[in-house]
Amino acid sequence: MDNNPRSSRTSPTRHAGGEDGTRSRHRRTLWPILIALAVLAVGLASPVDATGLRGRSTVVVANRGSGDISVIDTSSLAVRSVDLPGEAEPMYVNHDRRRNRVFVGDRANSTVVVLDDESFEVSGSIMVGGGVFHQWLDDARGQLWVVGDTSQTVTVVDTRSLTVRRTIDVPSELVAAGGRPHDVFVAGSRAFVTVLGLDGGTGAVVQYSTRTFEEIGRVSVGDDPHVFVRAGRLYVASQDTSTVASFRARDLRPLGTATVPAAHGLFVTNRLEVLVTNIAGGGTDAVFELERRLTTVEDTVDTAFPTPHNVTVDNRRQLFVTHSGPTADKVSVIDLDRRGFGDARAVTVGLNPFGLAFVR
Repeated sequence: MDNNPRSSRTSPTRHAGGEDGTRSRHRRTLWPILIALAVLAVGLASPVDATGLRGRSTVVVANRGSGDISVIDTSSLAVRSVDLPGEAEPMYVNHDRRRNRVFVGDRANSTVVVLDDESFEVSGSIMVGGGVFHQWLDDARGQLWVVGDTSQTVTVVDTRSLTVRRTIDVPSELVAAGGRPHDVFVAGSRAFVTVLGLDGGTGAVVQYSTRTFEEIGRVSVGDDPHVFVRAGRLYVASQDTSTVASFRARDLRPLGTATVPAAHGLFVTNRLEVLVTNIAGGGTDAVFELERRLTTVEDTVDTAFPTPHNVTVDNRRQLFVTHSGPTADKVSVIDLDRRGFGDARAVTVGLNPFGLAFVR
């Protein structure tokens, strides 16, 4: 897809927590040329219609500012814009592979919009709690968990019937301490909901049963926490403390911690590469790759645009990074190779790209 040669890897080493390490890190020096060519090519490309994307792998981006979604063909990087009903404020995206649906949270209308995952035609919507923010889907259990930060609730949607199965109130003592729910991840029999803004500048992760919807565990973490679960480990990126921590998912036993500046967006690949954005770094050291135990920084990469926010990985081992902000309209696409990060380019999407998901 990109014929530019890879940059050399000759920059200094770095280790998690600021100690000296043994793995090399590198920065890309060809970003300005790569980005200019990529943005020009995508900008000149004609729109792709629904039939043109049918059956292909895509990444769907929720554009909070322009009220639409961008559908990126992962092969050609062609972009198609899809409007949502009404004056929408799309936030995050999930893909239901079993039922061929895409779910987009709409903060402005307190709904989750349901679309076909090939035509991207709207097929329905579900009312949820106010202040829609993060969401996560377990298609095997048919549950979509949606955080409402103004209603102080988490809504559990039955994805088979497209009805609300349960509304869970955030623990009252956390609300009294100034907390509000923010992120969520569902993994098998457990769901993990983050609470930010607690007194003393801390956050929390509350663990729920996906069968009874009752709280079954809780752990204190750094503020502004985001979560991801893979291979029995819960990873928590805390922006305010610049840390990434891991816990045993079943009982929240601490396993390790690493330092990542302004750690925010979080994704763990099926190869157990822990990818974390540095949201406040202005594009310098924009994304970190850590090994699964968080003992080593494997690589970092700069981006041509600031505010790297959320990340996902497709089946071609391309990393997609949204760059958020009122006038932002870029998604970086970075190859993942055996040694870390490879070539990079960018595509233009709608305004203030936020959440995103790989579809297929």
